[in-house]
Amino acid sequence: MDQSNGFGRQVAAELDDTLLSGSEGDRVRVLAHRGSPAPGRPENSAAAVTEALLQGADGVEIDVRLTAEGTLVCSHDPIDRLDAAGRASIATLAEVLAAAQRFSGTRVVVEAKPVAGADLAARTAHALAEVLRTAAGSAAITVSSFDPVLLAAIRAACADLPVRTALLGDKTDSVEDVVRRAAEGGHDEVHLPLVGVRRLPQVVERAHSLGMAVALWTVNRRPALQWVAELGADAVITDDVLTAWSELDRVVLPELIAA
Repeated sequence: MDQSNGFGRQVAAELDDTLLSGSEGDRVRVLAHRGSPAPGRPENSAAAVTEALLQGADGVEIDVRLTAEGTLVCSHDPIDRLDAAGRASIATLAEVLAAAQRFSGTRVVVEAKPVAGADLAARTAHALAEVLRTAAGSAAITVSSFDPVLLAAIRAACADLPVRTALLGDKTDSVEDVVRRAAEGGHDEVHLPLVGVRRLPQVVERAHSLGMAVALWTVNRRPALQWVAELGADAVITDDVLTAWSELDRVVLPELIAA
């Protein structure tokens, strides 16, 4: 972790053991992908986040975009592609963070969707820092993105906050290259696709040796959950909180076996 970026980075370093790896240190953390959506409970909504946490998730992963009016809203799809019902169901980031505050020690991964151009990246970073400064509360925040330029802008804007950053790797990316770029960018975590890590499992150990926590996405099936736990990943992003909980809660991590 880059300790030269101010007080916020120092605080984040002190909180390392209570974030992705968890203070218990006895299992992989479970992060609900866009909450726990269902009919009448849209993905990325306050209701979906609340349900995921009620199911026992350690945290949630949500998508954010900046509207033309300058509001950060939680939507995976571009806002202009949504129908009227879709737009009406969109929650603001502040609303979702408020829902997360109902649960102690919640981890929230805020995935900032890629943007076009440095100007929009700067505006998104500034808006995100302002929302996190006022609404994050006790939640442990990681901001992730596939967009390295946007993520660098967010890291700079949040330098005075206890906010971690994570570079996301896509399914077509070389996971080895993603880990290298995450380390070069000074990020605290790297979030890798399961399919890529299947091809090169030693990349998890490599990321750990560089001081970064590792989350894998999207991990739903029991055999995959078992494999990820045995690999020593720090967290999974999953669509199935209950299955992940039931599987990972009984897996003993490699470092505990060695101890």
